[in-house]
Amino acid sequence: MKIKALGIEDVPAFRDYFKKYSFEQDESFPPTVDYIPRVDEPAFLLFDDNSDITGAAVLMLHKEYKEAKTGRFRVFHCIRKEAELYRILLNEILKYTNGLNDIYCFVEDFRTDTKDVWEKLGFKIKRYSFALKRDVLNFTPPEFPEGFTLKTFRHGIDEQAWCDIINESFANMQGHVHLYPAKIDEWKNDPSFLAEGMKMLWHGNEPIGTMAVMKENENGEDVAFIEAVGILNSYQGRGLGKNLMRAGLEFSMDSGFNNVMLSVNAENERAADLYVREGFKKEVLIICYHLKFN
Repeated sequence: MKIKALGIEDVPAFRDYFKKYSFEQDESFPPTVDYIPRVDEPAFLLFDDNSDITGAAVLMLHKEYKEAKTGRFRVFHCIRKEAELYRILLNEILKYTNGLNDIYCFVEDFRTDTKDVWEKLGFKIKRYSFALKRDVLNFTPPEFPEGFTLKTFRHGIDEQAWCDIINESFANMQGHVHLYPAKIDEWKNDPSFLAEGMKMLWHGNEPIGTMAVMKENENGEDVAFIEAVGILNSYQGRGLGKNLMRAGLEFSMDSGFNNVMLSVNAENERAADLYVREGFKKEVLIICYHLKFN
């Protein structure tokens, strides 16, 4: 086995590797078409004797993660589920974790081979979330109170307002890291991005809510994925979040999707119960594993 830092010449092969194997772990941050190695994202590839990639570890240490003293893996994967191979990658990643409290990654509960390896390396369960799914038939259409208007996000204008809403409404949610406008610019290069899928809820001239619909591939099927449903604290408790979710279902149906997914932290029982009442069913349990340093 040979390990090397990801170089610009390795990017096409790395993107192919991620596309082929990320379903075994976490598909949340695929390398985009313009992806290049970056200083705030240590990345290493493991090669077999035929010079084929057999493992990859990429740790995101972007501004928002460093502020939270944490690092999130874009990918931490080996084709062969052997602890010694993962350890080779991890040892390189650990050289970049000075000052962090932990590093973390996600995997679906039924991926027992990956879970076993991570646990052998000292990773422990940090939190749980659920992936939920429903079809687009027979949903209740959104109905916002008088004075509230749902508008499509305006790129180059609404970035800061979007971030302010997300950061306030998710401030106490486990795993939230501060969102900056630059991250929204990155989303536009994500293969899952839908140009008209970002929506903002306005009360008069004030933006007070957010909702986004992205495109995901689930077992070979393109499905809509509703995320970033946020409401400013002073407007919560009025059913606005529920109607934002319904607006996501409506957009998904109008865009030709047959099924819709979303995820919710397991400790957010109120939101999980709402989604179940709205026809979503829990598909899979997702586990966040972390390696704690302090």
